[in-house]
Amino acid sequence: MISIRRMEEQDLEQVLQIEHATFPNPWRRSFFLSDIHRPDGLCIVAENENRVVGYLVAWGRVEVHIANIAVAAEWRNQGVGTELMRRALEFAAGQQAESVFLEVRVSNLGAQRFYRRFGFVPTYVRRGYYENGEDALIMELALLHE
Repeated sequence: MISIRRMEEQDLEQVLQIEHATFPNPWRRSFFLSDIHRPDGLCIVAENENRVVGYLVAWGRVEVHIANIAVAAEWRNQGVGTELMRRALEFAAGQQAESVFLEVRVSNLGAQRFYRRFGFVPTYVRRGYYENGEDALIMELALLHE
C-alpha cells in the first residue's frame, strides 16, 4: 500500500538513492534541502512500509513548475507516479495557478507519454539544456478555474 506524505530531511538518503539511479545528472542533497523549506513549494514522497519509493518536487504560484519527479525502478508502472502527479496538480489548483510546466529530455519518450496522459502538451524546446547537450522539451498544462 502506497501512502503520500510531505518530504522530510530524514527521507533524503532514500530520495537520493532513487535520484542517483534515475538521472544521469542527479540533484545534490542541498537542492532537496532548500526545496523542503520553500514556502511556495510542494515536496512529497510516496512510501511503502516506511520505504520511499518515489518523490516529487514542485513550486510556484501563478505558474507551477514540476522540478523533479522519480519513482524507484521496481515501483514503476504501479500507479506511484500517477498519484504523485495527481497531488502536484491538486497543489497547483490550490495555488490558483494558471498553468503547470515541466521539462523532459527529448529522448525520454516514456516520460513524455506519461505527462501527456495528464494533458501536458509540448510548447517549446530548450536547445542544449542538459549537461550532455541534449535538448529539453518544455511541456505545459493549462489549468481552468471556475
